[in-house]
Amino acid sequence: MEFGNAGEVNTNGTGWFVGFSEWSKSKGSHLRHMPAERESSGLCVKWFMHGAGDPDGTLKPVSEGRTMSILVGSPSEFRIDFSLSASFEPGVTLTCVLRKPGDFAIWGPGIFHRAFGIQSASILTLRWLPKV
Repeated sequence: MEFGNAGEVNTNGTGWFVGFSEWSKSKGSHLRHMPAERESSGLCVKWFMHGAGDPDGTLKPVSEGRTMSILVGSPSEFRIDFSLSASFEPGVTLTCVLRKPGDFAIWGPGIFHRAFGIQSASILTLRWLPKV
């Protein structure tokens, strides 16, 4: 998993923070880098306005491929919990809170996640399947 802000990622002035060029390898990001020679399929893009007040989080199915969720509006606050188990056991659950536009979380296959709309939040989510 990786968390950050799209506007703060070093893109060598290009703005492309996910891609196949050398600059997308910054700080060892293997999830945001997709070598040009590696094929992918199944691109999905979702734009969703998550309302405030889901105190229990909405459990999502186990992830396939790579997924990136990006906060695109403000003011907002959106929490995503990640786990290798659907039970989200304490001590093995990782939490990311997206607070400002451009904040993102990216994760790979085999990860369970659940989402909490702390404040209303517009989220852009991309999912793709790298071919093996």
